[in-house]
Amino acid sequence: MQSEKSNEILNKAIKSVEKNGIVASAIVPQLKAAREYALLENDPLLTRALRLAWQNLEANDAFETELAEEIETPEDNLVYFLSLCLKSENVLNRDELRLMTNGLQQVA
Repeated sequence: MQSEKSNEILNKAIKSVEKNGIVASAIVPQLKAAREYALLENDPLLTRALRLAWQNLEANDAFETELAEEIETPEDNLVYFLSLCLKSENVLNRDELRLMTNGLQQVA
């Protein structure tokens, strides 16, 4: 993400997950706020990814998606996802976000 404010929001979400685990009621509002910045930045991939992530959290009270095998816990999975969002201008990160977004669609 390009906006400093959106990066603050995502960093806050990462710290929340690392400290408290996945608490949907705390993380979903942050994802919704970050999505507003993705909309302003006209980034459809990030907009979709953030929406699917919060819908997944609301529906499952967890972050469930098919991801790389080396990611062991749902918390690590979500932190990884948020880290990709932070640096979404990187081509490799965008490829990972596409894969994760497709995985989120299959879980929903």
